[in-house]
Amino acid sequence: MHTIRRFAAGCLFLSAVLCAGSIPFLHASVISTERVAVERQERMDALRDAMGTSAHTISAVPGVQALREEGEAQLAEAQKALQEYGQRKHAVRLRIAAALQSRDAFQSRYGVDPLDSDALAAFFDTQRSGLAVHLRAYGRLHFAAGSVSADPEVPAFLQLMDQSLAEQVQERLRQRALATMRLRILTSAQEVVDIAGTLENLRAEHASLIASYQESLTAYDDAQDMIALSNARLAEIKRIVAAVEQQVRAMQADLSAYDERIRLRAEGELIARGLLSERRSPSTAVPRFDWPVTGNITAGFLDPGYAVHFGVPHKAIDIAQSQGSIIRAAADGVVHYVQNGGSRGYSYVLIGHRGGYATLYGHLLQISVTPGDDIDKGQIVGLSGGVPGTPGSGPMTTGAHLHFEVIRDGVNINPIEVLP
Repeated sequence: MHTIRRFAAGCLFLSAVLCAGSIPFLHASVISTERVAVERQERMDALRDAMGTSAHTISAVPGVQALREEGEAQLAEAQKALQEYGQRKHAVRLRIAAALQSRDAFQSRYGVDPLDSDALAAFFDTQRSGLAVHLRAYGRLHFAAGSVSADPEVPAFLQLMDQSLAEQVQERLRQRALATMRLRILTSAQEVVDIAGTLENLRAEHASLIASYQESLTAYDDAQDMIALSNARLAEIKRIVAAVEQQVRAMQADLSAYDERIRLRAEGELIARGLLSERRSPSTAVPRFDWPVTGNITAGFLDPGYAVHFGVPHKAIDIAQSQGSIIRAAADGVVHYVQNGGSRGYSYVLIGHRGGYATLYGHLLQISVTPGDDIDKGQIVGLSGGVPGTPGSGPMTTGAHLHFEVIRDGVNINPIEVLP
């Protein structure tokens, strides 16, 4: 009796399943519609909160636009500094040249190097003594008296009486001219007396300007390198995006075969278990997606901050996840393509699903599948990455997370639209 009851209950259950018929997959456990709706609403509320608090957090690492703008600003500043220091260097060089020219002229005229302090001091003493002699002689002749004469033993008035008036006038003019010449020499000497200190200060200033000029040159080169780096990074990002899009386009031709393959695999399991007759389910069946990993969304679909930061549109959602976390397939499918970017490149997995859908899992630290593999929902695809500089992260990341794309008929859609 108990066996008959169990058999009858099984038949009723199988009949209900076959009548439902539009769902190609049979789960081991049945969750009530009400519970699913509640869980979905809770998940969506949590995601909205996460997107509100965590979006636009991609500023930890300078983006290509910010890097270029910073480089251009530094380049303009370095160019301005180079022009300023160049002009100041030129002005100082002219002053040094003028000081050296004055030195050479003085040395050529008087045979004394102004930079030789001892020789210059002796020259001063000689000129001052000569000036004093000429001034005393001139005063004696002018006033017909003086304390100094050519012959101290002979009174000045007797010396004057020995000379005619013309001779006295001529001698007086000569002594004045000599005194004037000595005075001019002393004035010239006074002008070059500080030339040694002046040259030392000018050369020190010139050396400082050269050092500042070199620093500006280094800043100029660094700014150019920064701009070149931003251009190179943008070119690399665009190259990666183009390569991914090429793989997505190439996959479209295989999606119908994947659809049939996934359908046959799913129905084959049911048929083998005696739960489904040999009939075909609709080829347009839409896969039931699940979250590949749980975490806050740090960059949404077509996030404008991402485009500014990396220079390309964000056709995915970024789900924060610690480095090395398990990433699972969002639905049953076939692994179409695996890109192992190595230690510095971008690693991702592209999986084809039913109904023209595909999913992409990016920044993988480790990949656990190979192209052509049949994969079940929840099966491990690999481990999450995304920390800059780590294997698989590539240039389009600022921290640990999963880059998750959903593609329908070759066009990226917002993954939130199909996730529970």
